[in-house]
Amino acid sequence: MASKSHFLFFLLLSIFCLKSSSWSLLDTERDYSRWVSWNVNNHQKRAMLVAKSTVQTPGAGGKLVLDGKLRQAEMNSVRVTVSQDGTGDFKTITEAIYSIPPYNTRRIIIAIKPGVYREKIFIPRTVPFVTFLGDSSEPPTITGNDTASVSGKDGKPLRTYQSATVAVDANYFVAINMKFENTAPHVIGTKQGQAVALRISGTKAAFYNCSFFGNQDTLYDHKGLHYFNNCFIQGSVDFIFGSGRSFYEVSLRPYCYFLLRSGS
Repeated sequence: MASKSHFLFFLLLSIFCLKSSSWSLLDTERDYSRWVSWNVNNHQKRAMLVAKSTVQTPGAGGKLVLDGKLRQAEMNSVRVTVSQDGTGDFKTITEAIYSIPPYNTRRIIIAIKPGVYREKIFIPRTVPFVTFLGDSSEPPTITGNDTASVSGKDGKPLRTYQSATVAVDANYFVAINMKFENTAPHVIGTKQGQAVALRISGTKAAFYNCSFFGNQDTLYDHKGLHYFNNCFIQGSVDFIFGSGRSFYEVSLRPYCYFLLRSGS
């Protein structure tokens, strides 16, 4: 009787173990299926994001181009000249910018002849694909002396944002062989002495062989993606600031120089 009871016990135990192992196997298979499904879905989502960020552009040999708008703009560039002596298309940089139609889709190269241009320049968001091109042997200078405390047209202080000699809200801005300057001095102990030489708020901007001169808040790297190559930046207080996601190329060549001036 005892042996029969033992046999039944071991038989039931074996059946239970087999069922348990089968349940465990089923759970493992379910977990594996879920894992595979998650990875497949995740891959599909990533592929869709990549597809949305790339386009097939005519003339690219069937290759995918990361920024079709930029490629199209570069393929249809227009060049105008600014010269203070009247030998160019315009006498001032501001006039050249005003001549560009809103929502322009072509690269507008504004070739600026040597000289000191005392202008307060603003490039709105509706005027993308603008290039300032200076002479490498004698770069033109755009200069101003506004500070945050200076009153604007509405009688209110300009504040840091509007103190810039050159302000760029547009995307795809490029500057080559240019000097940007704000000559307002920095006096220790004074308030609202911020004096921006250049503010860049548009994305996908690039600066090659450019110089930025000022004292307090010289370069306002406000927001967006920016690239600085072979640039010289001078100031005494917070002379590079902002929330831009920018790359300053620093190596033997090409390079960027940063000069900290002593306060006055």
